[in-house]
Amino acid sequence: MKTKYVIYCALIALATFSVPASADMVGDANNDNRITTADSALALQMSVGSIPPDIERVDVSGDGKVSSLDALMILMLVQKTQVRVNPHPLDVISGTFDATIDIYNVVDLDSGTFDLSFDSSVVNVIDVGNGWVNDTYMRIDEWKFVDSDTIRVSFKCTGDHAVSGSGYLATINFAVTGGDTSVLDISDGLLIGVTAEEIPALWFDSDVMVGVPVTVNAPEVALVTLGTFNATIDIGNVLNLNAGQFDLSFDSSVVNVTNVENGLVNDTTMRIDEWWFMDSGTIRVVSSFPLPYTVSGSGYLAVVTFAITGSPGDTSVLDISNGTLAGMPSDGATDTGEIPAIWMDDEVAVGVPVTVNAPDVVSGTFDVTIDIESVVDLAAGQFDLSFNSSVVNATDLDDIDDIYNMTG
Repeated sequence: MKTKYVIYCALIALATFSVPASADMVGDANNDNRITTADSALALQMSVGSIPPDIERVDVSGDGKVSSLDALMILMLVQKTQVRVNPHPLDVISGTFDATIDIYNVVDLDSGTFDLSFDSSVVNVIDVGNGWVNDTYMRIDEWKFVDSDTIRVSFKCTGDHAVSGSGYLATINFAVTGGDTSVLDISDGLLIGVTAEEIPALWFDSDVMVGVPVTVNAPEVALVTLGTFNATIDIGNVLNLNAGQFDLSFDSSVVNVTNVENGLVNDTTMRIDEWWFMDSGTIRVVSSFPLPYTVSGSGYLAVVTFAITGSPGDTSVLDISNGTLAGMPSDGATDTGEIPAIWMDDEVAVGVPVTVNAPDVVSGTFDVTIDIESVVDLAAGQFDLSFNSSVVNATDLDDIDDIYNMTG
């Protein structure tokens, strides 16, 4: 038994201290961008089945499951210093923004260095400012470009003593250079303690999405019995939008566009100037306001009406591409410029309606049917039916007619 215990602990230590220098934040069970004892507690709940397991976030051991070993390994990670790239804000951004290099649980930090890489076609560094750890400035001694996509930063604790606690090592100021997603990859990190020895640490990257989100919003399932459905082209938090255009592609053997109507952004109509078929499976849509009018806020650029041309079970991606948003500067200038945007697709499936059919008012016992319409070549199926057992309860199931007999 003692031998097994020693081996088990050795495996834990090996896995814990072999975390790569720049890793995804595996172990952050509650997704708060830190690894704490709360994450270990959640992992333990997952391991015993109290809550659903999150393999991607909590499988620290890499064995494809969440177990008590993961909970213990997370608990060990809590004791280590953590450094994370933290862009502000965390959602879609434009113009300029800051990213702090956050640090947690450091002891006797004196100085350090790190490299930060990024996609310069999306964002680029303008400046690097001092950090702040436990009421003490972390002075930026030097920062420079190693290449067009990487900077190197050196910092040192001000004052006569090293610092312990949490805060941020530096503030990185970025300018947006295009609409897309960039990894902010921190690497070659080194923390030096007051005794000139290296402080072991976990280093975590981050992603930043730059641009206004434009999303195809379609029903998950389009009911074949209805024959048509609408998809909106949603937009969020746009500033000074004047015009735009996009292409929308689809599988015309499954769905086909029959009309495109005006959008609505912040209670203002987004006029559809024209739309046409580029080919049998792609339309182009152009919308605008006459200058100098603009709109800011959220809503949808257009409503696209589809006819269902396929059969139940067919699916089609609704692929938005070649999108452009034009805006006007808020200072009143008449020149328009492109607004960076992230364009996101959707998918729709053609299905048949399956409906719970129960009486509005009941007493004693009653029957509920699970109705289905216009199905073709059905061989089998399954479903879950949930209810408030303090009000009604299932007593029987007719295997032939799919009928629930319920009492309440």
